Amino acid sequence: MLVTFTNKAATEMIKRVEKLLSIKPDGIWAGTFHSIANRFLRQYAKSLGFKPNYVIIDETDANLLMKITYNSTEIQTDDKSFPSPKTAKNILSYSINCNKTISETIKWKYKQYDDMRFISKLKEIFKIYKNKKAKDNLVDFDDLLVFWNKLLDERFMAQRIASTFKYILVDEYQDTNYIQDEIIRKLSKYTPESNILAVGDDAQSIYGFRGANFQNIMKFSKRFENCRIYKLTQNYRSVPEILDLANDSIKHNKSQFRKEMETTRQKGVKPVQIISENDEEQAIYIVNKLIELQRDGNKLNDVAILYRAGFHSLRIELELQNRFIPYVVHSGVSFFERAHVKDLLAHLRIVQNPKDEISWSRIFSQFKGVGRKTSSKIYEIISGMSNPLENIISSSNFRKKLNNLKIPEDIRREIVTYITEFLKSIKNDKPKEVIIKLINQLTKFLKPKYSNWQDRIEDLKQIGIYFQNYDSIQSFLDILTLNKSTIESKSVGLSNTNSSPLTLSTIHRAKGLEWKIVFIPMLSENLFPSNRVKNNLEALEEERRVFYVGITRAKERLFLISPKRIKNFKGHKDLNLSQFISELNPKVYKKSSYQDYSNFPMGTKDLGLTKRKLKRDKELPLFTTADSLLKD
Repeated sequence: MLVTFTNKAATEMIKRVEKLLSIKPDGIWAGTFHSIANRFLRQYAKSLGFKPNYVIIDETDANLLMKITYNSTEIQTDDKSFPSPKTAKNILSYSINCNKTISETIKWKYKQYDDMRFISKLKEIFKIYKNKKAKDNLVDFDDLLVFWNKLLDERFMAQRIASTFKYILVDEYQDTNYIQDEIIRKLSKYTPESNILAVGDDAQSIYGFRGANFQNIMKFSKRFENCRIYKLTQNYRSVPEILDLANDSIKHNKSQFRKEMETTRQKGVKPVQIISENDEEQAIYIVNKLIELQRDGNKLNDVAILYRAGFHSLRIELELQNRFIPYVVHSGVSFFERAHVKDLLAHLRIVQNPKDEISWSRIFSQFKGVGRKTSSKIYEIISGMSNPLENIISSSNFRKKLNNLKIPEDIRREIVTYITEFLKSIKNDKPKEVIIKLINQLTKFLKPKYSNWQDRIEDLKQIGIYFQNYDSIQSFLDILTLNKSTIESKSVGLSNTNSSPLTLSTIHRAKGLEWKIVFIPMLSENLFPSNRVKNNLEALEEERRVFYVGITRAKERLFLISPKRIKNFKGHKDLNLSQFISELNPKVYKKSSYQDYSNFPMGTKDLGLTKRKLKRDKELPLFTTADSLLKD
């Protein structure tokens, strides 16, 4: 049995076995934990009390079923701070996969719902959800693992299943969660030869936030008798200079299998560490360097900019757009395409154009029970007003017309209150104050809807900070729209029109990938590592593993950039150099020629940026920014 985390990886492994043996081997079960679980459950479903013709529902359908559960129950879930059906499903999933109670899961990952009233309601909802699945013969992804694990609890059944295999191989063991580790442990107990091979890299265990248990690989040798450990230290990707830096970084983690990675590649160039005056100059430096690298014959699709958190990409994306450099966001959406960002921008567009139906529709969709039809009817009321922004605030006519729509009274009141507060907040305020008030209002919707609501709020704050560069909402929105339209043409701003775009990605999404050249920005304290890992050694060490993964995506060139300060609503915030940089042996990287080592605070040692500021390349009229065109 060959178990991994994607069917693509399983298929690739089978192909490699076939290539090595020059034949197609029989008797190999290869796939994900879920796909192999499904094969067994089809055989033994009746012993678990359900029919073998059960239907597997994906995440989308599972969330829909949870929503149906909400609607069909008499349990009161109208409180707007109560978790959404999708969030509730996530809470249940984490609870199952991590072997935690609902209460423990909420305290760990969803502290905003740490209220016994919510917890007791959720427990009732989860019972109803479970009964609905059983009644309709449905199985979700979590059930596949739960039922497989349950089959292995019965001795006779466990022996029967385990006897199917002589050898068991599990890939990426550092990413397994509690229930996956339990399944392998039980199989090992009844496998005749106990031939379990776990392949993994503890230094790349970075998915704790998804429920992966780092201790599964660290304690493997203690849980499985007569375990032998083989350290694979050959690296075929990176030049020795990059591996030297990676080794020097990860050695600071106390909890790990100690090893020194070695490369098969020839000597290359040392990683470069750059200190920028601020995050704006960091973006300018990256783009100027990209242009220089391209002039030297490098292709954009050989380059990746990898960051710790989504909001770290804002100024970089804007600078890329301003300079007409095409990029793709790996396995995600660009900063300004994120749902919560578009929600904020929709509010700003209403200020600019009160009869923007698309923007009003986004705002109305935030409210429970308001669908497309209801949204269209509300918009008809607004569009029929001569001066919507004034009339909604001052006139009772809007409220009266809303009363004629089939909307629950509490939702109707909520809509009126929200829109009135929103319009009052923007009436006489400066753009900066408008953004701050909008963020406060949107927090009410984001907090119950998303587990990562704090990250989303941080995204919105970054917009507010950037917004301060503009005198009006109109100029700000114009820049965003025009910049976006230029970037849609993949060839604009390229010397080689056949080149593919460069990649932007969070480090978590980039795991398993590689690029010739990698930039890692925002390497300053409280940014990377995040301020949320303070006083938590386990979390700090996972953060360092994230840094390690980022470093080891690079094959030939690596650039580490640290801004000295970032903008905030109060002006600027000074930053210390990231611990992940200051703890490195200075011999494993070279400092940029832009530094004079004078003003950067880092405890006993100060580093700084030369007085000469980074500037956009004046010799490149092709890259004139949309910003400057509009201002002229």
